Order: sequence, then C-alpha cells, then structure tokens
Amino acid sequence: MKKNIAVFILLIILASSFKYRTKAKESSQPFLPDRIRNMVPLKQEAAPSFDETITLLQQANLQMANGDPQLFKSMWLQSEEVTIFGGDNNTALKGWKEIEASLGAMKEPITKVDTYSFEKIASDQGEQQAYLLQKEHYKLANGETRDLQVTVVFRKENEAWKIVHRHADSVEVLAQSDKNSK
Repeated sequence: MKKNIAVFILLIILASSFKYRTKAKESSQPFLPDRIRNMVPLKQEAAPSFDETITLLQQANLQMANGDPQLFKSMWLQSEEVTIFGGDNNTALKGWKEIEASLGAMKEPITKVDTYSFEKIASDQGEQQAYLLQKEHYKLANGETRDLQVTVVFRKENEAWKIVHRHADSVEVLAQSDKNSK
C-alpha cells in the first residue's frame, strides 16, 4: 500500500509538472524590454514612381522659376557625374557642386512667373534609367513668355528617380537655328 501511495504521489507530481510546463510554453514570449516590444515598426514610404517623379518635377520647375530652388535641388543626384546644358547663357556645368551653386544663384527671379505649363513630348523608363522630353512654357508677370525645349535624364538611386542630366534650349533659338541651316 505504501508503494501504491508513493506511485500515486509521483504521478501527481509528474502531472502537475507537465501541466505547469505546458502553461509556461503557451504564455512564454521571447524576452524583450517593454520599450522595444511595444514599438510599432516604421512604415517606409515607397519611393515615387517615374510618373510621380515627373509630376514632382513640374512642381519643382514652377517653384524654381519663382525663386525657390529647394525642391528642384532635391531631385538631383548629388554626384560629380551630373550635367546641365543650355539656358540663357548656353551654360555647360558638370558636377553637383557647380550645379548646386548655379541653382542657388537663381533665388531671386528676374520677374515673377504667372503661369507655367508643359507639353510632354516623350518619356520612357528602364529598370535603372529614364528620360523625359518636354516643352516648358513660362508666362512672366511682365507679359513676356519663355518657351523651352527640355531633355531630362534620370537614374534610379536607392529606389528613387534622380536627375543626372538636364538640357534646355529656348524654342526661339531652335527655330532661328532651323531657318539658318536651310
């Protein structure tokens, strides 16, 4: 009888031990400090698509024309590989430092831009490169207009489209050039 009681007590101990281990497994969590366990993971914003980048570029063009180059500057790849050609002085700049200095000098517009519009001629994108051809039309507050034929080349860096080249020529200059070449 003593043997039966001993076996019975042993079974009770084993059963309670098993029950305790099962509950412990169910409720156990890896140890993390409260400040880490309760953190919500940050959602990374998806980089803009190429079409969204073009829309952003149009907004940046208008802001730059009115003396605020910050958005336009943020769209450039900040590298020594970038280039910009054309403009009123037929400028040819290479490298981010030269381009940034040139864009920074445009903080005071000669005259305010009343309207800005554009005509997309063509665009295409690959996995890492893309281009945009468009005509840009600026109507100034003094009534003058400026029309540009623009080529912009983009490269994807860190999942975002960045400008690596911009070439702008006045449409009037292009028209005169065509007449002189005939």
